[in-house]
Parts: sequence; structure tokens; C-alpha cells
Amino acid sequence: MLVLGAGGLGSPAALYLAAAGVGFLGIADPDKVEVSNLHRQILHGFDTLGLPKTISAAEALLEINPGLQVSLHPEGFTAENAAELVARYDLLVDGTDNFATRFLAADACVLGRKPLVHGSVLRAEGQVGVFLPGAGCYRCVYPEIPAAGSVPTCAEGGVLGATCGVIGSWMASAALSVLLGHLRESRLQLVDLDSGTSRRLRLVADPACPACAPSARIRDLTVERYDSACAPLLPTLMPDHPLEVSVQEAHRQLHAAQPPLLIDVREPSEFAVCQIPGARLIPMATVPERLAEIPRDLPVLIHCHHGGRSLRVTQFLRAKGYAQVSNVQGGIDAWSLQVDPAIRRY
Repeated sequence: MLVLGAGGLGSPAALYLAAAGVGFLGIADPDKVEVSNLHRQILHGFDTLGLPKTISAAEALLEINPGLQVSLHPEGFTAENAAELVARYDLLVDGTDNFATRFLAADACVLGRKPLVHGSVLRAEGQVGVFLPGAGCYRCVYPEIPAAGSVPTCAEGGVLGATCGVIGSWMASAALSVLLGHLRESRLQLVDLDSGTSRRLRLVADPACPACAPSARIRDLTVERYDSACAPLLPTLMPDHPLEVSVQEAHRQLHAAQPPLLIDVREPSEFAVCQIPGARLIPMATVPERLAEIPRDLPVLIHCHHGGRSLRVTQFLRAKGYAQVSNVQGGIDAWSLQVDPAIRRY
């Protein structure tokens, strides 16, 4: 199998896969080991500072399993080599920390009909996704690449090293379950170490998915500009209606005499988990075809899970001339934490 990223998630995942006796493991990562990596990237140490992460990783993995065959890809996982790499491996384990590569890996696995195990972390929260061919893919949950700046990076939001250990270990377990045939459905596991809770969402293929639906627009890896897909979108500033409002301000507006329309741009599966009363569901991918449902002459609030997708939708609508639309910062997660704890977090 191929591990994408020898960092915070790829480190524990690769270590446990090697220790489990996996015979052939690929490591793709273009970076070098830095001091700032060491608190969470446990494949590496002070003695490998400055080395390519692929070489540092191989040395650590062979210490655990001398019989392991390791194939190094120091060029990383790119649009130019993705199809070739996917064809060479039985399964991809994606521990990368940027959306462009995550979506590239997801699309390449759909096109190559290979299973994908995905992981991500932020602060003390994480998720592990298993996406099997024909059973729902990454874009069934996250249809479009978010704009740069719309979702905090690990550097901006912070990440607890132990969170990487938990999620990376879970990824290794999931990968082994897929290879052994024990796991036969796509799923998404959401973990919160602060609260000690986890929730599993069973996934089904979205008939409108841009990657795996019969009418999917992504037929090859040249359709999407992965290298520029996360370029920043410049907001149109409208002083009377700010681009973003806090959840407290959104709550105040929604309880005013003339409340704004509240639009939820999450996916139906997320909407089924929890929802803000009165919100209208218009998933992000369907917004362009449902503009007629969004009033141009009335205030509109847009929200999603954490505020990233909704910010992108808000910017899109501003560009279309919707002057009174604002994003709800932090999304329904912040609403649950700061306004209504009865709203279930996930």
C-alpha cells in the first residue's frame, strides 16, 4: 500500500503497518525533516533533521520490520504521477495536510477503482474515512475543494501530537481491515479527544457526486486544477452586510422581528445528524443550480459545519450580486458550543 505523507498521520500509520507485517509499503512525501515536525511526526528524530522525510521514514520502518520492502517517492504525490502510483498499489493511506493533495488522492482512487483510507486532524479532533470503490467517495462528503483561508491549517488552528497518534493508528487499523476483507462499506469516523467521544457515519454514494456519480464531471485528473484550486478568493466587502458574523450575532438576527433566511450548505447526511431550527438545506454543490431559491433583496445567513464551505458559498454569492449574504463563523459546531448545546456535535 502507499502512504501519502510521512508526517503527523503518516508516521503512526506507517509504523503500525510495518509492525503488522505488511510486505511492501510506499512512502510519498516531498518535504525534509524539520525541528517543528518532531512533536507529532514520530517517524523522525533529531538525528534525521534535514533529511528527506522518505529516507528518514524508511530507516525507522526497517528498524521495526527488516523484511519490509519500501519504495520511496520523494517527488510526492502529484497530478503528474498520481494515476501511475495508484495503479501500482492496492490501497492508498492519505495522511497529507493540504486539501489539494487530499482531493487529488480521492479522485485518483475513484478513477483507478482503488480503496482510500483518509485521515485529518485539527486541535484535539480528527476523522478517519474509508472510501471503497462504488460505495461512496471523499467527494460524496466534501464535493469541492475549499478556498485557501476558509479552513484553518494545523499551523493556524494547532494540533495535539497525541491526536495524530490516535488518528494515525486508527488509519492503520482501517487499512488492514480493508486489505483483509473485513471492512466492506465506506464510512467516516469522527473523533473528539477532548470529550472522549466518537461517531461513525455510514456513507452511501451521492447520485450528484462530481467524482463517482454516473454523470460525474471528473473523468480524468486534468479536469481539476489541483495546484491552484486552493487559491484565495477575495471577498467583496459590503459595509452594511459584513462578509461574516459570529454565531451570537446570527442568533440575535434570527430572533429579530424580521429574521434573515438561514441556509445550511452541508450535505444531507450531515443535516440528518443535527440542524439549526429553521435552516433550509441547500448543499454547497447544488447552490449554482438553486440560485432562484435564494432571495437577492433580503438578508441571508449561510452556515456549514465549521464555516469553511459556507464562506466559499458566501463569496460565490457576493460575486453573483447577492449583497445581503453573510457567513456564520464557526458554523453549526460553534453554534452548539456557544449558543445551543442541545445541538449535537459531530
